[in-house]
Amino acid sequence: MPRTSFTFLSWNLCLLQRSDEAPPFWRTDQAEAAVRELVLKHAPDFVFFQELPGLVPFVETHDMVPANCKSHSGDMATLAKKELMQDLKSWTAKGAVMSEIRSAGITLANVHLRPGGEGTWHRVANINDIKQAANTDAVLIIGDTNTRLTESEKIAQVGMVGDKPPKPTWDSRTNRFRSGGREFTAYYTRYFHTENLNVSRVQVLDQPIVDDKYSFHLSDHFPMFGRVEKT
Repeated sequence: MPRTSFTFLSWNLCLLQRSDEAPPFWRTDQAEAAVRELVLKHAPDFVFFQELPGLVPFVETHDMVPANCKSHSGDMATLAKKELMQDLKSWTAKGAVMSEIRSAGITLANVHLRPGGEGTWHRVANINDIKQAANTDAVLIIGDTNTRLTESEKIAQVGMVGDKPPKPTWDSRTNRFRSGGREFTAYYTRYFHTENLNVSRVQVLDQPIVDDKYSFHLSDHFPMFGRVEKT
């Protein structure tokens, strides 16, 4: 029987910039190493990165799929476990990095959709376009969707559904990545999928890094981990 269940981790890395709460000597290579450690700890089958600063953190258990693109802020890349690479077909479409798992008949789309409260119509249209660009009828769209909770009904009208993550994936009250900004919570990192898929075991990994007397986050977005399975 072909495998039909896969784990994922999605993370907007905010160009690997330094948090205002991080040590003043914190370096980009230290941030890369911390990203690697988190990926190794959770060992997802797929990693979806958004807002990369022209580089992809090295993880020895994974390779980058042979497709990547830019969004409105930084680069996007998808990593897959090495043993899955031969089963993948990857390309870019409608601003997404698309990866088809051939044996499972599932398409995974790594996205970084348009920000802003006025961008609803564009995000919904983009989600529909990405769904149509898939070669399979089972589609998972995941990443920094910038969607608002009120947009879920409109997204469902184009055949894509998705539960709210168990915690906010953005919380500037507890993650003061940029001091002096507006404090609010949001669910920007989201997933939407066709009804023949099920997403479960979703976790928002919101624990800070502790380094000497400093406690800080690697990004203004929290990473999100979960499992997708064909039903």
